Amino acid sequence: MCTQPVVRVVLVGSLMPDDVRRGYISPKDKVINFQFSKIIQEKFLREYNISRIFCASDIFVEPEYFLLEKKIVLESKLRNRDYGNLAGRNLKSLSAEEQGQFMNPEYAPVDGESMYAFHARLKGCLDNLFDKAKNQETFLIIASPVVIRALSACIIADDIKNSFCILNKLDVHPESWSIFSGRIGNWRILTLSAPF
Repeated sequence: MCTQPVVRVVLVGSLMPDDVRRGYISPKDKVINFQFSKIIQEKFLREYNISRIFCASDIFVEPEYFLLEKKIVLESKLRNRDYGNLAGRNLKSLSAEEQGQFMNPEYAPVDGESMYAFHARLKGCLDNLFDKAKNQETFLIIASPVVIRALSACIIADDIKNSFCILNKLDVHPESWSIFSGRIGNWRILTLSAPF
């Protein structure tokens, strides 16, 4: 009999910054203001027994819009990838060599982190949830769509190396929610990128 708890994870994707939608690489320490819809919050309260709420440290949820009565834990491990010296640049301004390196999961820009390190950080954060989890708990995670997409790939993949292949087959829209349930290493997709 397995002693690992069964948990549900509700992933909520925030808005995307306007400059990122125009093709710019996200600047370091860019904070996204996110007004989490009261209607969606009420839906989560009604349908799910949310026990803990984690919010990426680069997301700011307007307190007056927050109905959930749980304490929000700001989690720095859920922040966006650190792009180092590439942060703030337009993707079109990258040379062909820089674009090739940018797509390499093991490449780390100067003063930044590789895609591999980004995924390993997120996977570690997920694994830590299970260290504290009780059976049948539901966690709510609020992060940018980029992070939700990477978390989803980490959840679906058998290991970190496979998460990069899965990442390119997923899309997560801003202001959407995804739900996964299962035990560590054994997940089921219940909802993926459903719009609010």
